[in-house]
Amino acid sequence: MNRILADEALALAAVVRDQVLAAGGVDLLRSAVRRPENRDKINSIFDAAGVWGLQPLDDGLELEAAAAICEISGEFALPYPVVERLTRDRHDCPTLLVPTAAKRCIGVHVDYDWAWSAVDLTGQSYEVIGRGQSLFGTRIAPLAGEVFIRPRAEQQPRLAALGVTLQCWWLVGLLRKALADTIKYSGERNQFGRPLRAFQAVAFGIADMTVAVEGLEEMAKYTLWSVREDDHGSSALVDSLALRTIALEASDIVLRGAHQYHGAMGFTDEVDISWLSLASQLPRRLPETESATRDLLASMISASEFEVMRRGRTSAAVEGESLVSG
Repeated sequence: MNRILADEALALAAVVRDQVLAAGGVDLLRSAVRRPENRDKINSIFDAAGVWGLQPLDDGLELEAAAAICEISGEFALPYPVVERLTRDRHDCPTLLVPTAAKRCIGVHVDYDWAWSAVDLTGQSYEVIGRGQSLFGTRIAPLAGEVFIRPRAEQQPRLAALGVTLQCWWLVGLLRKALADTIKYSGERNQFGRPLRAFQAVAFGIADMTVAVEGLEEMAKYTLWSVREDDHGSSALVDSLALRTIALEASDIVLRGAHQYHGAMGFTDEVDISWLSLASQLPRRLPETESATRDLLASMISASEFEVMRRGRTSAAVEGESLVSG
């Protein structure tokens, strides 16, 4: 496993990042909540960079590029279905992650008049057969709406693994931005004549936040490798669910600390951390809660099929090491 994304993937992400910053960064989210049609500006940036031509399940380099793009999207909490458009199914449809065995659920950005598909965390695929009349427009879900789904006969565990993994890369970007903003603010904010981060308790808290983000990113890189190597997807799906549990734990640590050290400022619309925290809510709650994800992960790990595949992969790795050493 390579712990560093390919130069080509990072270069594409850097180009997109520069364009997003020039267009307003997190202000794109503020703008889209007021006027949802402003999301089209984001589409133009990604389209011009060739992002929508990526085929993450067909090419390892393009998979890494998709992950880097999702990380940039999370950094600015971009109000656009980037993960969904990169998680395209066999019918080339943008794909929602949905709760297991659901008939109706919440989908973000489903007001776009596309042929949507869906997949749950077991790999069961669905057809989106209807959508609600309008977006919710609530504080926590301003750009989300209701969708109605119907199961298809096919299972797509690798597609589900891709969707979960890219969603977690989106959270990596968001948490990195939240951490950076917190470090910056705690250095500028003085308390009793000293910068806030000079206090030992704050320094320890920021250290915990940093460890959580770094650990999540390492697991995200491993899971990306797992998705690339597992042609069927069953083993990669288990790895992606493990990644999701770590992402949810890290989100709690980082965003709780960010709000604590920003104080009341962290809940005002003028500060980016408020928007990042709100934007994180749906990816953290959907398609399944943390406890439901853990339950599903435990049941998959205990399944004999996964154990056999895992042993097979381990044996292959050991055999490969023997060949190298020989």
